[in-house]
Amino acid sequence: MALFPPAELHTPVLFLVFNRPEATARVFEALRSVKPLVLYIAADGPRTHVESDAENCRRVRDIVSRVDWPCRVTTLFREKNLGCGVAISTAITWFFQYETEGIILEDDCLPVSSFFYYCQELLTLYRDDTRVMHIGGNNFLRAPYDLTYSYYFARNGHIWGWATWRRAWQHYDLSMSTYAQVKASGYFDDFFLNPLERFYRLRKLDQVASKKIDTWDYQWDFARYINSGLAIVPNKNLVANIGFGGGATHTRGRDNRYANLRAHEIGFPLRHPPFVLRNLECEKRYFSVLMKEILLSKITFS
Repeated sequence: MALFPPAELHTPVLFLVFNRPEATARVFEALRSVKPLVLYIAADGPRTHVESDAENCRRVRDIVSRVDWPCRVTTLFREKNLGCGVAISTAITWFFQYETEGIILEDDCLPVSSFFYYCQELLTLYRDDTRVMHIGGNNFLRAPYDLTYSYYFARNGHIWGWATWRRAWQHYDLSMSTYAQVKASGYFDDFFLNPLERFYRLRKLDQVASKKIDTWDYQWDFARYINSGLAIVPNKNLVANIGFGGGATHTRGRDNRYANLRAHEIGFPLRHPPFVLRNLECEKRYFSVLMKEILLSKITFS
């Protein structure tokens, strides 16, 4: 198997950056290695109450301006800080005003080279299949359940390097304006794997709906849930998160098991499942791992 096909990366890429020059530089080098032909760069503005932001944001914008390969570059550099939820979600919406599909990377998500070609192939393959809404680059199961195929389908996907289509993103609503109505309807009563998962997922959505969390990604989960959308999960992890630590918005613990979780190249040609069905066994295994990690973190830091 080849590591990845010797083809041009013609799929548009959206690079989301903010105030972390070191992490941004590493991810930018990963982009340089595959030389996307179309690159969008969106940057939130500096926070006025954080003295170091102005300089760090300036350094980040200098780094991402160093595109030295044939590439159409479009930028959205904010002067004022919008915050995580608004800045990222509106940048993705801006991206899909111009493109019908694309790859999305944040400044702390370091992909292997084959991640881009994996996304490119699957964006094409499932372009018109409305059952599929998300192509993820993460697999947090250290020992994959099934290596028969290069990826599987699941209800939940991760956003540390991912791809989607305009047709899917059009269902996104940052405010989750229908959440209370959907929850009250009983839609989620038998939706999740078990009562524990239902409690965990709805607790997160409740926190977002009540604006206790400034984020954008749980709203994307909700959009998939209410549109019966599936996520693609690779059979190995393709993207490392290098952003854990004090400067992070949400990933603060350097000792988190996902901090610097190793990324691996995926082999080509991709082995495609002959069906578009959820892999319930992998979903159960992942949720079991997730619950163990949450319990361990509460014991460790209590």
